Amino acid sequence: MRRIFFSSLFSTIIFSQNYSAKVYGFSVANAQLTLKPDSINLQFKTNGIVDFIWPSDNTYFTYYDSAHFGLKTFQKKIREENFDQKCLIELNDGILKYKKETRVRGDSTKTIFTMLAMVTRRTYKTLDTQWFEMDHEGKPILGRFLWAGTETITIGHTNILCDHFRMDFRHIDETTGFLTQTDRFMQYAPNPDGVFQIWVERNGNRRIIRVTINVYGFPYEIVLKND
Repeated sequence: MRRIFFSSLFSTIIFSQNYSAKVYGFSVANAQLTLKPDSINLQFKTNGIVDFIWPSDNTYFTYYDSAHFGLKTFQKKIREENFDQKCLIELNDGILKYKKETRVRGDSTKTIFTMLAMVTRRTYKTLDTQWFEMDHEGKPILGRFLWAGTETITIGHTNILCDHFRMDFRHIDETTGFLTQTDRFMQYAPNPDGVFQIWVERNGNRRIIRVTINVYGFPYEIVLKND
């Protein structure tokens, strides 16, 4: 009975972490990542001078299958300068649907967000070098994690031992996605020519501690806040 109780308690645990996004060491945004057993939610809002020049207030919410991290539903609400967008994409019985458009996808098809959830739940041995079928707003791609070893990241006065991964993306074909225009994050994050790295806490809650994205010469760093 005690084991069943703790198992039930763990399945309802919510992990919510706050992050600072930086470019060349300067803070440009605040982010909050909330993980549940079957969903991942990212909120992102610019700050400082960037909020006056390129303001963004974006939310991305994804439900996934907790067994294989395949997409169920993806929603986003985008508010950027001169650009607002709402989007709902659903995957059900092998059919990916956005409004009246559809694509054929396997039920275990992942997205960049479910990949982030998966890397916090599985060991590096089960992920390393394996290509996964993904979808990016209607465009088919492949993604994988390459384990680069362990590294200690210092947050405030705390040293956190992390698994260090590089994420690779590969376009399968020239098929276009559902959206003729998208937000900056979704445009740049899965770029095959970019360098995407992630550090995940090895022990404890396996939190995402640090993410770096280098696209078109801009080094983005997203790091856990020392709250």
